[in-house]
Amino acid sequence: MGLRAENFVQKYTGENSGGTVKYDDEKVIDKLDIFPSMNFIYSLKENSNLRLSYSKTTARPSFKEVSIAEIYDPLSNMTFNGNINLKPSYIDNLDLRYELFGEDNELFAISGFYKSFKDPIELTYYEASTENFQPKNLGNAKVYGLELELRKQISQSLGINLNASIIESRQQYGSSELSLRTKGLRDGESLGTYRNLQGQSPFLINSSLDYKNENGLRAGLFFNMQGKTLEVVGTGFAPDVYTQPYESLNLNMSKSYGKNQNKTVTIKVENILDSKKESFYESFKAENEIFSFREQGTTFSVGYSIKL
Repeated sequence: MGLRAENFVQKYTGENSGGTVKYDDEKVIDKLDIFPSMNFIYSLKENSNLRLSYSKTTARPSFKEVSIAEIYDPLSNMTFNGNINLKPSYIDNLDLRYELFGEDNELFAISGFYKSFKDPIELTYYEASTENFQPKNLGNAKVYGLELELRKQISQSLGINLNASIIESRQQYGSSELSLRTKGLRDGESLGTYRNLQGQSPFLINSSLDYKNENGLRAGLFFNMQGKTLEVVGTGFAPDVYTQPYESLNLNMSKSYGKNQNKTVTIKVENILDSKKESFYESFKAENEIFSFREQGTTFSVGYSIKL
């Protein structure tokens, strides 16, 4: 069990584009927070545990977010607007985890988790304009799910790692958002009491295949995937924006040689699948329209290092 106290002060200096509102080294956040944590471990067998943990954490807004800045991006023709009234988020975390340990740092673990968010920070439209965005505290949220973790040595040289999660998020509508969404309903469209939490994917997969031998050769193949994710919170008249499912496959290789293996050649290949990042405006009974499209391409790099 533990208890941590933090006194956090954030100051801001700046003015709006018209020069009518100015801040000069003024406090925008001044919080004294207490963060408890508890961790209970019950040993089932010599190589297995049942772990129950609780912690309270915070997610504080960045300097850009707690501001009156207006940041224009000429490439996207969009403007980010700071929110001087933004509040920190507070999260209660509860986790129940079963762990089974093997040889050579092997692990099998499965967890159930629950998170309660007070005032999560979400990106939404500013003044109902689809070209202006602002971070806001729109309401409270809950997140719960299951997580699987696996570390396994297939042989002395080859190992695999896997971390996979399925996640359900529920963001309660605040009164302002609920009113705007209700006014923007189309014929046949209904509105529930919650939506997805902005930025929270419904599933995550991170995996790797690692190889190394006594001759200084190392290689790693890394695969990551996430599901369809709410990127910008709509207002009813302005549609939600969703990032489409995305996967990434990368390869890292290195060979050490020479006296005491002091010379190393590295090769990296990123985005082998040539995956593209796409986001779409989505609304009821309407064709999706492109919000952003990022074609990253596949990159190759070669490096050389020597230890003197």
